[in-house]
Amino acid sequence: MDLKTQVKVTDSERVDFDGPFIFCDYWASVLNLKEIVNLEALTSAGLSLEVFRKILNRPSAALPRLGYYIVASVFKPFTMIFFGFLRLFGYRRRETPEPYQRDEMRRLLYKHTLRVESKPGGLAEIFSNGSQVAKETVNPLRLRASCSMFFARYKVFLASLVALGYGALIGPISSLFAKGHSLVPYLGVLSYPIVLLILWLMFDDLLTAIVAPLPLIAIRMIIRAGQGFQGFVIAIVGTALILYLVEWFFIPRSLPPALYLYVNDRESRFFPYRPGHEPYWLEGKYYWVWRFVTLAPAELIKFWEKDWERLEIWIRADGENRGSIEWIVTDWHYRELWFRYERLVGRLTREMYSNLLRKEIGSDTNLSWIIDVDMDLVFHSPVVRGIHLVRGKSLSLGKRCLSILGAIFRRRLLEDPEQHKHRLELLEIQGSEFLDDVPEHFRTMATRKLLSMPWSYWRFPRGVRSRRTFFVYGGANSLGDGPELASDPRFQIKEPR
Repeated sequence: MDLKTQVKVTDSERVDFDGPFIFCDYWASVLNLKEIVNLEALTSAGLSLEVFRKILNRPSAALPRLGYYIVASVFKPFTMIFFGFLRLFGYRRRETPEPYQRDEMRRLLYKHTLRVESKPGGLAEIFSNGSQVAKETVNPLRLRASCSMFFARYKVFLASLVALGYGALIGPISSLFAKGHSLVPYLGVLSYPIVLLILWLMFDDLLTAIVAPLPLIAIRMIIRAGQGFQGFVIAIVGTALILYLVEWFFIPRSLPPALYLYVNDRESRFFPYRPGHEPYWLEGKYYWVWRFVTLAPAELIKFWEKDWERLEIWIRADGENRGSIEWIVTDWHYRELWFRYERLVGRLTREMYSNLLRKEIGSDTNLSWIIDVDMDLVFHSPVVRGIHLVRGKSLSLGKRCLSILGAIFRRRLLEDPEQHKHRLELLEIQGSEFLDDVPEHFRTMATRKLLSMPWSYWRFPRGVRSRRTFFVYGGANSLGDGPELASDPRFQIKEPR
């Protein structure tokens, strides 16, 4: 029997093996932090931390082989343009092979996927192994979320277009000046600083602006240096190598999303955390959590290991605000940052989406939240560039073009780090070091960047991989040996007072 026939739903309501599942903490599954999660909630659903890590959160995503890069390098500029236009029209292709390689994994996930029983009015009841988990939640088969990586994937291509455009304009600009004018020789010399400035204004990210034009500059230098047939061969090989490195370091690969049901009821056996480790600021009883994980084969500064990035969309599943996004969750140096939806979307846009939700949430109309995500080229940290609510599953061509322009010209919301710095310093004076896992030479810059981002709460404020260290000369605060809370209220330096 085909595996997908085991899930008894109609084709229009097919539940894939990406969910929904009972919620599982991302870092707990990745690092096996059994002390912070309610293991009974997982075992009652027939799953474990190991299953979430190996199959859903960090799947065995195979990377293309070297032969693919050798062949594709010749056609890469053309294929990028071709698939870029296809994505404008809503076409998506999966860059990585399907991570669920073995039938046994499929059977396990199908067996323990939550059952969604659709009800009138856009509602649903949720069951696990025959037991009801939730009722009168928004139907996740009618309201979905997706993550668009268009801007992040095509940054290097956009940077190359800017550099090529500037190079093409040097001749016409030089003709505007009198022959022998002192500024003419500098137009070529200043090409990189000028392109860097343009990209900085476009991407609102200095590191990306510095790195993005370098591949094209290297390719041009190789081509100019090549002479004769031997030089031509060297130019082809060098260009192929650079394109290989670009895709290896700069092009993130989106993995299939996973959908989770978060039960925010401490009396429920499906409550996923042990006391004190949960995000206590959540107000709803049920949330649909869409988890998106992207993979980069390597970082520039850590080329020997893969780089995984996570972004979560928390959608209210109950109450008057059901269907609305409340939180966007991302990671930053092993810290979990929670961003309020209201801080990421303007007032007029929020009102427009609220009106659309009120009008359609009680019907069987399919709605989709679409998140435009950006990533810098060095650390691949995800940044939300836009949020859209649409009927159907994708943006129209016109709205997609507008979203790309918005991602380019819309400035990121930043806060003054000084308004939070004093609270962080007070905590550190009392003995709580928060950025010890960051190299000392980068700690000041990292602190300012962390505090300038408009998040409201953080979990694992000391870094999820950190361990307590005891010193003979340590203060009284270093003597405690109890487990540290992942969501300790004392450390919420941005929480409204």
